[in-house]
Amino acid sequence: MLAGRMVSEVEEGLGISPNQYGFWKGRSTVQAISKVINWAEESRRGTWRTRQIPLMVSLNVKNTFGTIAWRHINMAIEEKRISSYLRRQIEEHLNERRCKISTQEDEVHFNMSGGVPQGSVLGPYYGSWN
Repeated sequence: MLAGRMVSEVEEGLGISPNQYGFWKGRSTVQAISKVINWAEESRRGTWRTRQIPLMVSLNVKNTFGTIAWRHINMAIEEKRISSYLRRQIEEHLNERRCKISTQEDEVHFNMSGGVPQGSVLGPYYGSWN
């Protein structure tokens, strides 16, 4: 329910970038690849003097979902003009999360301030706003 409302508010508000693919209904990464292939094929038209030369840059940001700071998530939801009710719900979802590491000898707890909760339906949306 929370994820559906968040998606609705983003799409009805400022929306997402036209170049954002993945994790959004009707905007798969396969579509992004198709768009790049079509662009490259179109660039082959014309003479060597008039045709465009395509250039593509691909970034692989390691551990994005595991390291994203919650303050950045909060900034993104404010920039997207998400309702105050939903902002509070998201902040509550992230608030007071703790990590527990257990070994045979000891158990350690520490507070979390970043990372997307594993298994969360909101996880993909937290890391995909641009």
